[in-house]
Amino acid sequence: MKRTEKICYILAAVCLVLGVLMLTVFTAVRFTGFLLFCGAAALVIFALLTRWREEHRWALWCRRIFLGLLAAGFAFFAVLEVRVLSWSRTDSETPVGAVIVLGAGVDGTTPSLSLWTRLDVALAYVQDKPGIPIVVSGSQGRGEEISEARCMYDWLTARGVPREQIILEERATNTEENIRYSLELLEERDVAGNIAVVSSDYHLCRAAMYLGGDMVPVAARMPLRYLPLTVNYYVREAFGLAAAMVFQ
Repeated sequence: MKRTEKICYILAAVCLVLGVLMLTVFTAVRFTGFLLFCGAAALVIFALLTRWREEHRWALWCRRIFLGLLAAGFAFFAVLEVRVLSWSRTDSETPVGAVIVLGAGVDGTTPSLSLWTRLDVALAYVQDKPGIPIVVSGSQGRGEEISEARCMYDWLTARGVPREQIILEERATNTEENIRYSLELLEERDVAGNIAVVSSDYHLCRAAMYLGGDMVPVAARMPLRYLPLTVNYYVREAFGLAAAMVFQ
């Protein structure tokens, strides 16, 4: 066995071990675990093609094609990640006519970490915008005793936001529906002007796909101690963005 093959098999084993840990122990980053399994498979395939290339001409061409596809995939991923990063910011200067807060998980009736960060940022953002319509969007999912919209409504009103200022949208099950149903509710109320969207920093790019380039981003960031989780979400979001581009 040649040195290149040994290195590939060792790296594949490391990827498998880390992948299992992320799927069974550190489940918050399980998407990265799935990617590590894919990486292990790619390393094994590369090792086999490296071994066979001296005996079979087809293996040499397969190895070149395989490397080309990997390079193209990494380049595409890099382009998507740059796009995700370009939207992960807060525009505090542009005037807006309404605010949409996108839902995230609810633990029973309590906001999850992702939802809490969005609500905390949304509360700060509307402090100097009295009376502005705020759409809280998200349906009730598995393990949730109330809808994401109702959880956000309760959280915001408990912290002084007037009830009449908040519009509940409780049908949406994904980002596209979040935006579409929220816009319908705002159109019914003849709300004009730019729309601010509050969501996690990594998620704003996908929201902009459905609302348009004029969307005013308001980014919610997790505390620095959750950096591994943030990296996992950023990596996952590039794949989510690619899927949205294909199936939109």
